[in-house]
Amino acid sequence: MNRSLLLVVCDFLLLSILALARFDVPEGAVIAQDDEKVVSKEVIERISDGENYDDVVAELEATNETLLENLSSDKDMLLEEKMKLEEQIAERQRELERKEKEIASRDQVIAGNEEAILAAKQEAAELDAQRKEIEKKR
Repeated sequence: MNRSLLLVVCDFLLLSILALARFDVPEGAVIAQDDEKVVSKEVIERISDGENYDDVVAELEATNETLLENLSSDKDMLLEEKMKLEEQIAERQRELERKEKEIASRDQVIAGNEEAILAAKQEAAELDAQRKEIEKKR
């Protein structure tokens, strides 16, 4: 979605909200004056109700314990996953070292074979020269 379309949609939503909002003051509303605070009786009753406070505290403690359990189980799972990944890394490093040694040994074999090929070419050249000398002598 490009910016202009997003802007049009947001403007439409804002205008819709403003059109549906009612800004008039209700008839029975109490308006605070000169640093007064207007608090409804229901709020005062909730504040004075000690049982609700204890229930909220107990619920928060239960939630906290649940979160701690989840955190510890997640931590254990992450530690196990970390150990598995470290083990995989170590295994791959060992495999890499083994393959590097194998490549080095093959390089040595190739180098030895190249030397043998050069020696064989030299021998073939010498034998060819000897064969030509023998043919000349005949």
